[in-house]
Amino acid sequence: MIETIRNFAPELLAGILVNLQVAAGAVAIGLGVGVPVALLREWVPLSRRIVWPCVRLMQAAPVYVVMYFILSMLSRDLSLFGEPAAGLVAVTLAQSVYMTAYVAENGYRALEHLRRDERNLALLFLPNLLRGAVLVVMSSGFGAAIGVSEAVAVTMREAARLHAVGQRVALFLVVIALFAAVFGVANAAIQTLVRWLSTPPKLAPLVLEKV
Repeated sequence: MIETIRNFAPELLAGILVNLQVAAGAVAIGLGVGVPVALLREWVPLSRRIVWPCVRLMQAAPVYVVMYFILSMLSRDLSLFGEPAAGLVAVTLAQSVYMTAYVAENGYRALEHLRRDERNLALLFLPNLLRGAVLVVMSSGFGAAIGVSEAVAVTMREAARLHAVGQRVALFLVVIALFAAVFGVANAAIQTLVRWLSTPPKLAPLVLEKV
């Protein structure tokens, strides 16, 4: 089993990298669109009658359905750096729909807290953003259905080669542990950043000189 995991590890790491690429792309698009939407609602109250129903619609849209819709609109010959990329782009754009709505809603809440001078509550936007990214990483496993070689796809392929149930369980536990380690490091980094941002700067004491 150790030999199997050793041989499988490079393929799994490559698959996780694909998941992280999807998450990074979705978060980037989500921030690029969601933050302006949150600002629009904050600064132009009348816009919420038009913008916010669209946000709710994006939240309700099934990622799986959106993924297949986008894939049907893309050219199957689409490539990035010489590699087929239609599936990867479809998964990323489908995830970005959800992420845009997620950023817009949490961003608006953060703006409300800032308006009330509740800085610590506004900073919750950062860990909430991480939670959104984690959800994107998990649901990017949908990409396996359209041939994207992400972590779920490569794990299922490897599990299909194993005949013993115990070996499959061990394989799945290794994959879960690796994901937990990645998310644990990311969560620790975000928590450290939040603590640093929420700590008011220390002012140097004033020294009065006697004249």
